[in-house]
Amino acid sequence: HQLDGERAGHINKEFDLQFMNSMLSNPEWITQFSGHELVDKTGTQGIELLMWVAMRGALSAGGTSSVRKVHSNYHIPISNTATGLLALEAV
Repeated sequence: HQLDGERAGHINKEFDLQFMNSMLSNPEWITQFSGHELVDKTGTQGIELLMWVAMRGALSAGGTSSVRKVHSNYHIPISNTATGLLALEAV
């Protein structure tokens, strides 16, 4: 989540995986962190996680809070970034 600057290459795999898991069973987990805390934990581009939270909220907009994982992947393809993919379906 930190592509440039003095923290370029910062990857917090443990936090990333915990975040991805929280989208399945406990989406409220991420709300304990302020924007500044997210940047501290994930890097400046880590604020993108708020888009994931919006996606999770949209899945619950139909009145259901349950989701099913269709697919997920977490990969560190090069030294200064990681990629996470999570496909969910409202049930």
